Amino acid sequence: MHDRRVALTNFYREEFRRHIEHLQASGILNEGKGEAVSRALMTRLDDVCALDSFPALAETLLQSFDTLTHLSRLEPRQRH
Repeated sequence: MHDRRVALTNFYREEFRRHIEHLQASGILNEGKGEAVSRALMTRLDDVCALDSFPALAETLLQSFDTLTHLSRLEPRQRH
């Protein structure tokens, strides 16, 4: 179970990073704010990854990011 949780955490961490980078590239977030958002998100992600509800929480947050970035339409990726 631990390996699965680590894999999920790493997957979501990378996905969130992609969305933040896209928001920066599109000018929605400037570099300083993007770094702050990324740092806060990654810290919080580490805090909540041990929760049983982590996969659902991370998926909901990722869907919210995708509402802003539309990366799922631009760069379809295999869902886990």
